[in-house]
Amino acid sequence: MAEATSKDREHLVADDAAGDRPLRPVLLHYAIARYGCKGLMLLHMPLKLGEEALVLFSSWEATENFFLSNVFSGDWYARECAAGELISLLLGPYECIDWILFDPRLGMHLGDGDIQANLVRKERFVDYLLG
Repeated sequence: MAEATSKDREHLVADDAAGDRPLRPVLLHYAIARYGCKGLMLLHMPLKLGEEALVLFSSWEATENFFLSNVFSGDWYARECAAGELISLLLGPYECIDWILFDPRLGMHLGDGDIQANLVRKERFVDYLLG
């Protein structure tokens, strides 16, 4: 009976194959943030036609340069954001955001042609983060 029981349970034993997979690096992005009355607030900006874009940066240095060259009132600060956190924010409190604006240059205006090259649809960005 003991032999039959252990044989029946063989399918429940997981081999160590999961430990053999290479680790995937954590994707980090950077934002300008502050805490408000409703919790964490990330810098976002209005676009044409009533849409909004969340402003994100690809490096800490780009975030700080943008932050230091602009006048931010209140308790704004540069913040590191992991992929999972961004997904949670974009599908939760920031579900109304339509676009992601990456690495805006200082003095960039909505009328600039360059801004379109830096815009990514939120759905596409979330798919990218999910891998």
